[in-house]
Amino acid sequence: MRTGKADVLQAVKGKPPAQSDDSTLHVYAYAYATTFRLRDLALVFGDAEVEHDKDCLVARFPSSGTRIAVLFDFGSVVLIGLPKEERERLISAIGTRIGPEPHPPLTEDFQVEVRPGAQVEVQFDRIILSEASLPALKVISLVLAQSAAMDYYDEDVQEIQQRTNAITRSLQVEGRVPGRLHNLVKFIGSCIETKNGMIATLALFDKPDSTWEDQQIDRLYSGLRIELEIDDRFRSLEAKLRMIQENLVLLADLYHSRSTWRLELTVVLLILFEILLNLWNLFRGGTHA
Repeated sequence: MRTGKADVLQAVKGKPPAQSDDSTLHVYAYAYATTFRLRDLALVFGDAEVEHDKDCLVARFPSSGTRIAVLFDFGSVVLIGLPKEERERLISAIGTRIGPEPHPPLTEDFQVEVRPGAQVEVQFDRIILSEASLPALKVISLVLAQSAAMDYYDEDVQEIQQRTNAITRSLQVEGRVPGRLHNLVKFIGSCIETKNGMIATLALFDKPDSTWEDQQIDRLYSGLRIELEIDDRFRSLEAKLRMIQENLVLLADLYHSRSTWRLELTVVLLILFEILLNLWNLFRGGTHA
């Protein structure tokens, strides 16, 4: 589980994390390995007002303050303004609905500070808004959800790298490609699937509609992506996947060359056998004469 930026900053200063007040909202993003069927998870939120918006679900809880949950179909949950007990209950209920996961969800957390009349500002550990509007909170939820989801893809890429290293190590030590070509092709397919899923999740070229309608929302979206290094982290993962994929394609070519060599050797042996058989028949025919 990742440590939030606010906690890191407070730990460095030797102080406990700041507690929430009326002007500060704590935002927690959770990333899962699976994708969500949003309508199946709507019942988790009980008496909350639930609405669907394209590929996300927004649940607003009855309260005098701001308490909302935002779910994204790529497998992320963002909880805003909810106390710890309620967060744990919802995460447990969602986990029960979606089934077994390889490990607890990866998390990101941030703070939203509401200052009436202030300009949108993204800092190291918090976001400053003039008001906690739903469009602003949805944009914050989207970027934090993408950041948490990227941690999952980072784990996937590390696992792929370990498997690739084992293959190349065998090639270096034994001088041959281990296993069968069919398994290697399946492994290449899993790499491509991971890359495509990462691109679909991050939707790098699809800015939320609200950013085109409100300049402050656009500043918030761009600033938060820069602060969380979304684009840089994506390019790093994409470069790793591209390198792994190219290496695996090269290994597949080597495997194919080995198979082709075996086929050619088999053909040569068959031709040689046919020649020997003909010579034997000629020899027998000459002997009988």
